[in-house]
Amino acid sequence: MTGATTTAFPRTGPRPRRVCLVALPDAVVSTIAGLYDVLRGATTMGLTAEAPFAVETVGEARGPLMLASGVPIDVQRSVDDIEAAEIVIVPSILLARGGWTKGRYPKLAAWLARMRERGALLCSACSGIFLIAETGLFDGRDATVHFAYADAFRAAYPSVTVHPERVLVVSGLREDLVSSGASSSWHDLALYLIARHAGATVAQALARAFALQWHQDGLAPYIVFEGRTDHGDDLEHEPAAGGLRAEQPVV
Repeated sequence: MTGATTTAFPRTGPRPRRVCLVALPDAVVSTIAGLYDVLRGATTMGLTAEAPFAVETVGEARGPLMLASGVPIDVQRSVDDIEAAEIVIVPSILLARGGWTKGRYPKLAAWLARMRERGALLCSACSGIFLIAETGLFDGRDATVHFAYADAFRAAYPSVTVHPERVLVVSGLREDLVSSGASSSWHDLALYLIARHAGATVAQALARAFALQWHQDGLAPYIVFEGRTDHGDDLEHEPAAGGLRAEQPVV
């Protein structure tokens, strides 16, 4: 990449940390591909002498998988073959019109719970929290999700306190449950993981190389205000030209 620094920074840790990007039919390709490239960026751009992360796509079975984006992706490893991982990320998923259906991926949910028991950091990008929440690990804890899915998430998982206006929420006694909010806030998740495991200097270098920015103002500026619709107004009570009716309140 033109303009990218080639200074090599020392890597922290004895070996690359295994990062598993969970591929499932409901996932969108942009989050998976973006996380894959950015987390491998320290290696591909020569920013570190050794790779901080070993990144791979995992799923219920190896081989090609059609994603909700309409784009196929190659699942590199089956979760059956993975006994442990340092970081697991469930990417953005596209909810069907009927919302999230619990119990569709029991194999993946059980595997996520095992990975956390064995020390993994569980992360969600955007709506990926729906799958992780199915494990019960977020019950009684804070999380964030895409604001468009906030009501659906609260209905499905009332035991989780969700903050759709927040970009990144780190929960758990060991700070081992991480959720990121709407859409491109996976950028913040990637930079957080890089800073946490490879150092702030590497994270800053990758932010410059990929032109990534922290969403420091949160997600509230992106949330469209939805006014009340239960005030009883309808076309039969539409005010005459020139102003509101005296008996009609301003809402």
